[in-house]
Amino acid sequence: MVLRCTAVGFVLRPAGAEDERGGQVMARVDPDEAAVEWFVRLQECEDEQVWLDHLAWMEADPAHAEAYARVERLWVAADALPAEAPVASEAAAAVVSLDAHRAAKQSRVARWWFPGVIAAAASVAAVIGLPQFVHLGEPAGQTYRTDGASMRVVALADGSRLTLNRNTEIVVKLGDSVRTAELRSGEAVFDVHHEEKRPFTVSAAGREVRVLGTEFDVLNQNGAFGVAVRRGLVSVSAPAGGTTVTRLPAGTALHRAAGDTQDIVQTIAPDDALAWVKGRLVYSDSPIENVARDLERYTGTPVHVAPEIRSLHVSGVLTIGDPAALDRQIEALLPVRVEKVDGQRRLVRAP
Repeated sequence: MVLRCTAVGFVLRPAGAEDERGGQVMARVDPDEAAVEWFVRLQECEDEQVWLDHLAWMEADPAHAEAYARVERLWVAADALPAEAPVASEAAAAVVSLDAHRAAKQSRVARWWFPGVIAAAASVAAVIGLPQFVHLGEPAGQTYRTDGASMRVVALADGSRLTLNRNTEIVVKLGDSVRTAELRSGEAVFDVHHEEKRPFTVSAAGREVRVLGTEFDVLNQNGAFGVAVRRGLVSVSAPAGGTTVTRLPAGTALHRAAGDTQDIVQTIAPDDALAWVKGRLVYSDSPIENVARDLERYTGTPVHVAPEIRSLHVSGVLTIGDPAALDRQIEALLPVRVEKVDGQRRLVRAP
């Protein structure tokens, strides 16, 4: 049986059976069952109306929002469990094909469809213990920073969770009527707990990202700005002097490169965009400038791209490691050489 994303309610399609709308509308279920099905249904849903219907369901009864929050917490806990197998650290093994990466991701997600999986995941979490997130219950106006050596997970008092990439700084304020986060530099994933009376807004690069209870990534690095939505719905304000507000449902991203004057909005694979949380960098026909930007963040040194390779596009997966390991992986994946001179890196065409 397959749950499909539709704008008119849950649809359950038994094998070989369809009604005039292409499916059979489900009977009403209790909040916990509905929350699980909402969560599974929304993972691959890009229909904005469905997300609005989901918000209406949560706001119709406090029990709905509480049930959905429990499911989200369980998903976060299970998502944080160790991988089934370690990842090799050598350059040749660390460079993973894009198809292999996506196949592994789909296999992991598929396990959540089997009956009883929620109860099983809860049992596993109870036995092995969950990761201890830092800074629970921080007061308003708290600053969080990371250096060039590690990432950081922050659990906020409102139930939201932040994952800071390396070389990132965020200031969070949790007020009585509003919640704000200022991404001063770097990159972070925001997994926001929905509260109807306390909206959550992220500011970065002079723009605002307004949240409706969702998970998304925000980038603010050296003039580049981006938002990628994994789950939910966000609105992104126009840059200074503009008036257009862009709404991004799950599976879409907005990006503006440093020095550009136009936003680019496109469909994405959300798990690929947020793969850095799991220690990987995924590229799918990406400009080599994106690789240089990531290398700059993870090495802590300026990275320049030689003019003769600026048209190069990249598809593949890198494993985040120490600077020397990243250099070796890039040289194994691409026809380039990494030159290091005077504390800077330069990507040039390989001989």
